[in-house]
Amino acid sequence: MTDLSDLSRLLGLRALREERARTVVSTAAARLKDAERAATIADAELKLHDSGVSQQEKRFFFAMGMRPISGNELGRSRDLLNISDTKRETLIATRDGVTKSVAEREAELAAAQTEWRQRTFARDKLAEAENRLRRRQHRRGGIASELEEEEMSAGRAWTS
Repeated sequence: MTDLSDLSRLLGLRALREERARTVVSTAAARLKDAERAATIADAELKLHDSGVSQQEKRFFFAMGMRPISGNELGRSRDLLNISDTKRETLIATRDGVTKSVAEREAELAAAQTEWRQRTFARDKLAEAENRLRRRQHRRGGIASELEEEEMSAGRAWTS
């Protein structure tokens, strides 16, 4: 019976490993969702910034068409546009970083899912082996009791 108990303990360990792998998959999926959410927010911030800058430029060009602009006003507008460009570059860098993070999280999730499938496959194979061993031992026990019963009835037949 030690083979069966060893196999049962090993099956328990494999089930724990499979459970840990499933937990890693869940964690990786949650991280991926967070990264995708951050990417969506970064895209929205960039679009909002671009539309705001576009409106500023339209107002600036409209004002230029209506009257002459002083050097100070032109300098302030140029400074605002430079600041907007710098902010846009920062937003693009942030978005690119988040997009890279999403790709990394997707790879992490795929690896975790592969690990979990392998652990599940190993656990299932071990459970199948344990079931075969149990059936074999059960048959042996049945055969042994049948043999004992036959021997007892044969012993009675000789004594009578």
